[in-house]
Amino acid sequence: MELQAGLCYKQHRLEEARYEASRAADVCEKLGAVEDLERCRGLLQRIEEEMCNPVASGKSGFNRELLQMVLFPARIDFSI
Repeated sequence: MELQAGLCYKQHRLEEARYEASRAADVCEKLGAVEDLERCRGLLQRIEEEMCNPVASGKSGFNRELLQMVLFPARIDFSI
């Protein structure tokens, strides 16, 4: 689950990554795997931070593309 969460995170599938990381943290907590739990919580925190601020993180291609479209509109010549 942790590996799947990391893969989803790298692919910017943040909802899926958050779900997997949360499940992995729950399992680690139940098993008493403290180091694994800390690692999962760290990943979960990074995922949630990016979800809250995707443009500032520079990792969300869609939001960056949308921002560029807004800041740099194409010029259209309507001369007839």
